[in-house]
Amino acid sequence: MNKFLALFFFFTILLQSCDDGDIIITTFNFDEAELKSCGTLGNYVFYKVNPEALESLSLKLGVTDSLYRTAETKNYVLNGTTNFVNYRTYDGELGTTYFCSSIPPTSPNVTVDYLAAAGTAEFVTTFIFEDNDLVPEEEEAAGDTDGDGLPNIYDFDDDGDNVPTIRELDTENADGDDNPFTNPKDTDGDGIPDYLDDDDDGDDVLTRDEDENGNLDPMDDVTDTSVGPDYLNPAVAISHEITEYRLHTYKIFKSVKITLKNLVLENGEETITQETLIMGNIENVETKDKTKKPVF
Repeated sequence: MNKFLALFFFFTILLQSCDDGDIIITTFNFDEAELKSCGTLGNYVFYKVNPEALESLSLKLGVTDSLYRTAETKNYVLNGTTNFVNYRTYDGELGTTYFCSSIPPTSPNVTVDYLAAAGTAEFVTTFIFEDNDLVPEEEEAAGDTDGDGLPNIYDFDDDGDNVPTIRELDTENADGDDNPFTNPKDTDGDGIPDYLDDDDDGDDVLTRDEDENGNLDPMDDVTDTSVGPDYLNPAVAISHEITEYRLHTYKIFKSVKITLKNLVLENGEETITQETLIMGNIENVETKDKTKKPVF
């Protein structure tokens, strides 16, 4: 006799039984379970385990494209072979490497096994950029101050003067508030903080061009040691044409949200269906170090 099991939004299925009294599923509750992942191209695995009920929900994708290459929404068709979802119960606790072992574990035994015969897995990948310049993200959410092709959110030198933004904030804590950004340096007092000012000392020579040795670091060019670097000394206004920016480095922290849609899980004649099942989120599922030479 074919039973239809409704999968409710809170992931709990009431006790069901066949006419002969055999229990099909007792629970389906992964609310508190952490979504985890392992594998790589051609063999991605995502899974949640409810140790109290000895059950798991897993997704395997045999795709050969990087899941997190770009910040976008991707949909993968579940075909029951290379891409599939399993709901399983077991006769014992799962080990920590059960889903990620190169050799399939022999125990515990699977007591109930449902396989997705249809549906899609939706992946929503989001990026967070970090340039470690200590400027709050909301202050850099839009714009490319120096026009070098790198948005301020991951440009560690926002004004393109070859002095890192972090060196133009109040890192010495001169105001005593332990926040480098609240009172950033403004050497020439023109109301434009140094980290957004391409002529920090107001001597009409660009900070970038006050680099006598041409090593793309104006901080080590000092004519008067009592004042400091030439780019902060208005009495020194000698221009040395610099036509390139420093090499930039930043990080991308990638996170993903997985939703299963129009899911059909089957076990012989038994079927579980669900229009939308949020499998969960994984924060920082991938972290990338990026190096780029800005366009001058």
